[in-house]
Amino acid sequence: MKQLYLLLFLLGTCALSAQETSMTSGDSTAEIRLHPNPAQGDVVYVVSSLPGPKTVHIFDLFGKVVLERRLSGDALPIETLIPGVYMVRVEQGDAVATKKLIVR
Repeated sequence: MKQLYLLLFLLGTCALSAQETSMTSGDSTAEIRLHPNPAQGDVVYVVSSLPGPKTVHIFDLFGKVVLERRLSGDALPIETLIPGVYMVRVEQGDAVATKKLIVR
C-alpha cells in the first residue's frame, strides 16, 4: 500500500512540474506567482500581471478540489489545508494557469 502511495505521489509531482507557469489568453501572456512557496503560514499571495478578480481552485494529488475561492485581491487564506503538495489553478477572464503549491 505504501508503494502505491509513493507511486501516486511521484506521478503527481511529475505531472505538476510539467505544468506551465504563465497565463495564456488569446495572443497575450501573463505571469503568475505564488508566494511564499513552500507556504508555512495561513495566507498565500496569488500575484498576476493581469488586472481584475481571479478564481482559484486548489486540488490535492488525487484531483479532488479542496479549496475554491474568488479573489479580488492577492491574499488567499489556506488555514484549512493540511501539509502536503497541491495543484493550484488560477482563472482570470479567459486566462488560465496552473502551479504547484507546497504547504508545510
